[in-house]
Amino acid sequence: MDVGSRQPPGIADLFEASRDRLFRYALSLGRRVDRADDLIQETFLRALQHAHTLERMNVHQRDAWLKRVLRNRYFDEERSRKRANAAVSEMIRHANRPSDTAGLVEFGEILDRVPERHRVVLEKRFRLGMNSTEIGKELGIPAATVRSHLHQAIRWLRGQLAESAC
Repeated sequence: MDVGSRQPPGIADLFEASRDRLFRYALSLGRRVDRADDLIQETFLRALQHAHTLERMNVHQRDAWLKRVLRNRYFDEERSRKRANAAVSEMIRHANRPSDTAGLVEFGEILDRVPERHRVVLEKRFRLGMNSTEIGKELGIPAATVRSHLHQAIRWLRGQLAESAC
């Protein structure tokens, strides 16, 4: 059994060995339990995709790889959230301009044109201030799906803003 003990752990073993340490790290970054859980889940989904690479690493390298993936995912989400907030703020700024400004579409008008599945998550996120986990629970869909719908809606809104500016 000595040979088996030198083999790298499988993803399930790696998850069990690293979960608590990664959870504390994720919680220190995101400051919320649900966000920490999401970050760990996404980290291990990435680990599954790169299992062959992880098998060639020693325990310290695997630990560093997992933390780096988790950290990068956290900062990717932060940048995405900031861009989404900026896009909605820009849209609201355009909507709140005086009505004598020709060619601008009102905020409500744009929101009315957003596809229904995106409109619901936009309203819950930006009007009600709910996060993706809360929206997901209310709609019965995963938080990652909510974030995907928000991303798609923001892209759609940017396109509408570009069209209304022309």
